[in-house]
Amino acid sequence: MNKLVVPEEPRRRGNPGYGCLKAVRLLVYSRQIGLKNDTRIVEHLKRHPEALKGLGFRTVPDRTTVGRWWRRYAGLLKEVFEWFSRLVRMVAPTTLLVVDSTPIVDYDMEAEWGFTGRGPFKGFKLHAAVNQLGLPLKGEFTPGNRYDSPLLPSLIDDLEAEYVVADAAYDSEANRKAVRAMGAQPIIAQNPRRGRRRRLKHRKLLRKRYLAEQFNGLVKNHVLKGCWAMPRGIIKKASMVTAGLISLNTTAVKAILEGERSLRRVSQYWA
Repeated sequence: MNKLVVPEEPRRRGNPGYGCLKAVRLLVYSRQIGLKNDTRIVEHLKRHPEALKGLGFRTVPDRTTVGRWWRRYAGLLKEVFEWFSRLVRMVAPTTLLVVDSTPIVDYDMEAEWGFTGRGPFKGFKLHAAVNQLGLPLKGEFTPGNRYDSPLLPSLIDDLEAEYVVADAAYDSEANRKAVRAMGAQPIIAQNPRRGRRRRLKHRKLLRKRYLAEQFNGLVKNHVLKGCWAMPRGIIKKASMVTAGLISLNTTAVKAILEGERSLRRVSQYWA
């Protein structure tokens, strides 16, 4: 990750600090090796001077400084994720998009009650669009009470695909129009509560929803590892999730560029 990915901040008076490039590198690195909180990040850098040097630091930042970075660079982390999303699409052109959400159970003050097929939960939601390899191309982190359906247009915005697959929670004419507007065919399961069932073309593609289900389990159990439970506030939690998505895509891009299509074989996240 270099200045091509993370633009330099404008020069300002006073202590120049560590800079956004080093900060973002560290935040993503913390998710790559599964450091759950800011204290463990600082302790890891103290014990591993080679990692400190590799990330571009001369001194170990304070724990409170790292804590501020999650909130300060929340927007920048989203930009970096979008950059790597474009890189994924370059090395693995998208043929299929699967849209889904997964609950992030939490009892933070900003958490809200939501519902899934398994019942109510309190916490947040990760909404994502993944490609045919199960890699995230778009993501949104919201309170748990946000409905899935209205988010589909933003999750496919600026993307290209032949088909967009989603479950019955996204069953609406507005979503079908949004999919057709991007030049793709909507493969959206029909919600029986909406009345008369219509014949669905390419119905077998609904089975591809497993890609999103695998991604949801992967990102929560192997990438994030419950890191969202410690910090307070949706901004910091969202930044940690975004850093996890970046880490997942960087690992996958490296594998694809090396000619490895079986990502399970090369990524620590699939181990």
